[in-house]
Parts: sequence; C-alpha cells; structure tokens
Amino acid sequence: MKNSLHGFSVSFGILCFALAGSVAAQSDAARVAALKTRVAAMAKETTQVEDITKIQRIGRSFGYYTDKGFFGEAADLFADGATFQWGNDGIYKGKARIKELLTRQGGGSMKEVAGLPFGRLNLRMQLQPVVTVADDGKTAHARWREWDLLGQYQKEISWGDAIMEDDYVKDSGVWKIAARRYYQNFVSPYGDGGWARLKPVNNGQLSKVGQEFPADAKAEPYPMFPASYIPPYHYAKGKPTAIQSDAPVTPPKRADDKIGKLEALADAKALALARAHSVRAIENLQAMYGYYIDKGQWAQASQLFSKDGSYEFGQSGVYISPDHVEKALRLMGPKDLEAGQLNNFVMVQPIIHISDDNRTAKARWRSDVLLSRAGKGRWGGGVYENEYVNDNGTWKFSKLHYYVTFWGDYDEGWQAKPFPMDPPSKETPPDQPPTLVYESFPTTQVVPFHYANPVTQEPHKGE
Repeated sequence: MKNSLHGFSVSFGILCFALAGSVAAQSDAARVAALKTRVAAMAKETTQVEDITKIQRIGRSFGYYTDKGFFGEAADLFADGATFQWGNDGIYKGKARIKELLTRQGGGSMKEVAGLPFGRLNLRMQLQPVVTVADDGKTAHARWREWDLLGQYQKEISWGDAIMEDDYVKDSGVWKIAARRYYQNFVSPYGDGGWARLKPVNNGQLSKVGQEFPADAKAEPYPMFPASYIPPYHYAKGKPTAIQSDAPVTPPKRADDKIGKLEALADAKALALARAHSVRAIENLQAMYGYYIDKGQWAQASQLFSKDGSYEFGQSGVYISPDHVEKALRLMGPKDLEAGQLNNFVMVQPIIHISDDNRTAKARWRSDVLLSRAGKGRWGGGVYENEYVNDNGTWKFSKLHYYVTFWGDYDEGWQAKPFPMDPPSKETPPDQPPTLVYESFPTTQVVPFHYANPVTQEPHKGE
C-alpha cells in the first residue's frame, strides 16, 4: 500500500508539473499574442502621425512654390482629378486648369517658363494647419490660413487674407490634394487705411482673373470682408472638437523575464507615440482657438479650456473657468464680429514640450495680429506662453497667457504711434490681477521661456 501511495504521489507530482508547464506555455503565448496586437496598433498610429506631417509638408510646399512662381510644381501637389475653388470665381477642375489658375492669380508668365517676372512679389504664407486623418488612413482634411504680401515693384502693393479647407487622398501611398476651397477674405492696397477702409463688394463678385479665365463650375457665393463670414469647418461644423490624444496611463509592473522586458519596451514605445500624438493635438488645439477668436466665436473658444483653466491677455488680468474666459473674450467684440471688424490672431512658430508622463504640456507661440474696427486699422504682435492638460485623452488649455509685444496704428506704424495695453475691465473685472506687470513697445519685455536652450540645455539667463 505504501509503495502504491508513493507511486501515486510521484505520478501526481509529474502531472502537476506538466500542467504547470502547459499553463505557463499558454500564458507566454497569450502575452506574446497581446504584444503582437499592441505592436500592430502602434504601427498604425505611427503611420497616422507621419501622415499628418506629410500633409503639413504638402500645404507648406504649396506656399514655397507659389511664392516664387513655380506654379507647375504647385499643381503637381494635386491629384489628377482634383478641384480648386478660388473664392467666388468658381471651381477649376484638373491639374492643367489649376496650374493656369495659379499662374494667372500669381502674376506669372503663361509661357512655359517657371518663376516670376522681375519686380513681382507673390508671398503666400501657409499658416495654422488643423489636420484630421480618417480612421482608415486613406483620406484627410485640413484647414489653413493664408496671409498674402503681394505687389509689383514701384507700381502697387497689397495685402491679402484667406482661409482654405482642403480634402486629401492617399494615392498609391502618396498624399495629394483632392480638393481645395479657397475662401479669399480680402485683398487690399497697402496704405490709406488698408483693410480697415475696404468698401463692401457684391456677393459672388468675380475677380479680374475670374472674369478673364472662367471657371469650370460655379461656386456657392459668399460675402467677403468687410462683411462678416465664417468659412465652413471640416470638423464638427465649427463646434468645439475634443482634441484627442491618448489618456495618460501608468505603465504596469512587468515580469523580469524575456517577455516582460519586451512588454516594458512596448510600454515605452507606446508612451513615446502617445507624446507624439499629443504634440499634434496641441497644434490643432491652438490653431482652432485662433480660428474661433478670429470670427468672434467666443463660446467655442472658451470650451477649449479645462474647468479651472485660466486666460490672461496683456495687462487685463486673469480669468478662470470657461464661463469667465468667455466673458473676457467678449471684450474683443460682439458674437461673430460686426461688419468691418477684423480680428485675426495668426498662430505661428510653436515650440511644444510634452511632460514625460503625457499628462501636461507647455508651448510658446508667436501671434501677429491684424485688427480693424469702425474704419481704423491696427497692427499687433505678441507671444503666448501656454500650459495644457490631458483630460483623460482630451487636451485642453490649463493656462493661456498672451504677452503683448506691441500695438500700433496701421497708417502711422508701430514705431510712430504705439498704443498702450488695456487695463483690467471695470465692466467685466478679472478674477485676479495680472501675474506680471510690464510695458509693451517701445519698452522691451522678455517673455519668460518655459524651456532651456535646445543645444546647450542652459536656461535663459534673462536680462
């Protein structure tokens, strides 16, 4: 009996060992399968981040090509059957027609010669992109701002402003513009009040090029400045859109084995990818904020702030919470602006830093400002030093602070007639006084840097 029990015990031990090995093998197989799934998902996300960069390059390349009269190369950025709606002139179809449109509008030669004639200025700056890529990675949309400096040597000089809404398609792995809707806001001569004294134009009025070079199809007419018009948004019809990234997570503790080390490596790669997504999300967030305040959409702009987010503009004090931010923004004018009011805050030159854990971020932006109201034009310029919070995967402003560099009269220039900053409002008082007391131009104010020198890693020493 004893020997029988001993044999049973040995057999049971061998069985348990075999079962344990089988369970361990199954567990390892499950972990490897989960790793493969994660890696595939991260590869897809990486492609999406790279796609956004490629689309931004297309839009910016368009500006560099048209700047110097390389209109054929600009047209090559479009798909074969692409369309281009130029303001109220109408819709032009196909690359050949688009090339001729760009050449005529850019003042180039209709002969097969690249470049601009002597003395022609055609600077069309492509700014402030909001790019969204479809889940299937085959199509995308983007909103751009164009700021134009145009003219002919010793003959004429003019400004221009436009909003573009683009559709993109991935053709054999290459992104191309499938459709561009170019909503020209105005072109005004420089001097004599500029954009501030433009006269109303007929709704749907064609440009000189549109009259001489008829479009292939009509476009839905829209009013140009000084009328107030909001070009349609491709995202949520202009409502505040959640600027999504990945929700911040704390990586789990991994086993100290071969698979565990691979899992830890995958965790690190996932966090790096999430932080890359966050950079793009914050670019979109800031750009959307700019588009909203351009058109007096104060409610939409305020909803981009966290529940305790703060807003500070120059020396006007600090407003806290979305409701109070909206009240502060209303100080700039009525909802959707009034006729003849221009409120362009151009968002450019970002330097963005995401925290190691992907929970917060900081960014520095430049904003050049074009304003007008009641027939008076104004220049402005300043720097944002902002902070952001990742609210369970949705990026929001936790602190928006605009430091005014200068305000200046359009006709006399900022050097001759700089304006002081506005003090805190008595009608809509801030929640807190200004965090930093300073003066704008002609005084030089160094805006604190949130980052060290990218090369030396030394912090800014200040003055």
